[in-house]
Amino acid sequence: MDVLEQVTQMADQLSPPEQLQLVEHLAKRLRARTLEAKKPQSLYGIWRGKFPEDADIEADIREIRDEWKKELDEL
Repeated sequence: MDVLEQVTQMADQLSPPEQLQLVEHLAKRLRARTLEAKKPQSLYGIWRGKFPEDADIEADIREIRDEWKKELDEL
């Protein structure tokens, strides 16, 4: 017997008001978890450790722009 069947059998032993209370309780917990998952996360926290600390973003962007300029001049 799987867990869902066990829980269903246990819930069947509750009175209708108790079953309703259980469903409301579970829905409230699920809503709270869903809202937690949707909270905006800090980009610093999400990307921390993904790039070397000594990366020079400004220089990298400048290099990309210079390459674009060269490509445009070639057209």
